Amino acid sequence: MCGIAGYLDLSGRHLDPNQSILNSMCASIHHRGPDDHGGMILGPVALSMTRLSIIDLTTGHQPISNEDGSIWIVFNGEIYNFQELRVKLIAKGHTFKTNSDTEAIVHLYEEYGVDCLQHLEGMFAFALWDSNKERLFIARDRLGEKPLHWGVFDGKLIFGSEIKVLLAHPSTKKELDPASMQKYLALEYVPAPNSIFKGINKLMPAHFLLAEKGQIKTQSYWSPYNKNGNEKLSEGDAEEKLVELLDRSTKLRLISDVPLGVFLSGGVDSSSIAALAQRHLNEPLKTFSIGFADRSFDESEYAEAVAQRVGCDHHVAVFSAEMALATMEDLWKVLDEPMADASIVPTYFLSKMTKEHVTVALSGEGGDELFGGYPTYQAHRLANIWQMIPKALRSGVLEPAIAGLPVSFNNLSVDYKAKRFISAVDQEPVLRHFRWMGSIPPEKQEELIAPEHYRLRQDSEIYPQVQANGGKAKDVIAQIMHTDMTTYLPEDLLVKSDRASMAASLEVRLPFLAYPLVEFAVSLPSSLKVRGLKTKYLLKKAMAPYLPDRILNRPKKGFGIPVARWLRQEFRPQVNELMSEPFLKKQGIFKPEQIKQLLAEHDNEHYDRRKELWTLLMFQMWWRKFFA
Repeated sequence: MCGIAGYLDLSGRHLDPNQSILNSMCASIHHRGPDDHGGMILGPVALSMTRLSIIDLTTGHQPISNEDGSIWIVFNGEIYNFQELRVKLIAKGHTFKTNSDTEAIVHLYEEYGVDCLQHLEGMFAFALWDSNKERLFIARDRLGEKPLHWGVFDGKLIFGSEIKVLLAHPSTKKELDPASMQKYLALEYVPAPNSIFKGINKLMPAHFLLAEKGQIKTQSYWSPYNKNGNEKLSEGDAEEKLVELLDRSTKLRLISDVPLGVFLSGGVDSSSIAALAQRHLNEPLKTFSIGFADRSFDESEYAEAVAQRVGCDHHVAVFSAEMALATMEDLWKVLDEPMADASIVPTYFLSKMTKEHVTVALSGEGGDELFGGYPTYQAHRLANIWQMIPKALRSGVLEPAIAGLPVSFNNLSVDYKAKRFISAVDQEPVLRHFRWMGSIPPEKQEELIAPEHYRLRQDSEIYPQVQANGGKAKDVIAQIMHTDMTTYLPEDLLVKSDRASMAASLEVRLPFLAYPLVEFAVSLPSSLKVRGLKTKYLLKKAMAPYLPDRILNRPKKGFGIPVARWLRQEFRPQVNELMSEPFLKKQGIFKPEQIKQLLAEHDNEHYDRRKELWTLLMFQMWWRKFFA
């Protein structure tokens, strides 16, 4: 597990052999790999990495080359099937000088070229220089677990694991992209392929980039929807196949030369991974969770129940508002883009706590998107019922009654969910989903943003255009699950998981995102995922022999923090500084009177403005770091 950095002169001119720029780029991501670093300049290209040692602790130093030194690679991630690949490549005549998974990619490229990607099972981002073809080959894993950013400045292709790598190069220009800012305000994250900085791009999941003869092209190499379907499997066979694939994926992700454990929230996903992982270990699995003093957010009792049932060595810590302030300040030393998913704060705290005991942790991201776990999927089902109610009854009685419900700042309170529901229920499914999940829609942005920064006016300009299931979606639930898997999962959840864990120098592995399991899951009919209003129908049924009933039957809560309350109390000094009229006027992006109104409505409990205010606060903290 590492961070990578580098740049290529697109004209082919050889670079200055002085590595000071490369060293600065690499140093900016020292947190991603504090155990080792390496770099080299090879004619027109510079490659560098910083390493967190997980596999082959003694001989896995990078960059790594092939036998004659004509191909070199820097790599971030884990290839879980590298031992199998190694055996096949040795049989084909390749000679290995290390025991690392990284070297397998070099020889695989020698054998298959860019088609080497079809043979890799794992999470990765890498850059490979082929001196024979004078080709730079950059690739990212299928689901987007590991990040890769790139941009062209002053005739140089500059790339790295995090944006700060590019900003460390003197050619890179640091400039806000107003259009990306608007997308962030609507979605709570900046969707790929853009970033919050003008000219800095994200390589999309399951894509590679080739830079050759001064030309750059990007191309997709995988889609889960191109495989044979399993729609005709019986329910029993589907259960059996699910457990088989998840067990295989979990077992592969237990391969490590350092101690490992599991993030255990007490939800179905992480509990399933803990139960299956324990079956492959000869000692109690170490599991980790956090609790909250606010009971509406606390899930620690469920995690402890799973740990007791499975036989884990469980560790738990209580997360407070005071800890959140310190954690947020530490986290902003690492974050390069605004992110309004507040759960990144406890995720970073959990990562730091876990790192005290292990270097690798398995986690449950992906289970909700693949097997239908979110309450919003239930809401889409209810939307069909709602739309059958006479419009006069809805607009004249029900909607005013819901709007008049007293405000509660508890986690996913009834009034909060009901008000979000009616706010977009009449939109078409994908658009209403983005509006339910997001923060500040386009029409509200026009009221909020100064005219010189307001660029995007239409929903179609701001929200991602999703072709659900490659155009094969058979119903609304399948359409929405595909939307989440291609937007919310890679752009929010996986970014959160990567940045929070790597900030703590902890590697996180995600068994649900093994591509054979993903291909299987997307081929199943949505009736096996969301049945009526029951979410994760098949996964819960398949895991019933392994987990307590109270885990399988409890409603999903999510990994949040009491943002609504903290905005009024513990985080108030930050709010008062960054949303004050003098600060806003000097900044020149937002209209102070509109911010003032949002704060007054929240403070007086006329409306719950947690989403809007937290989204704005995170942007302001980002802007202060990079531009103030």
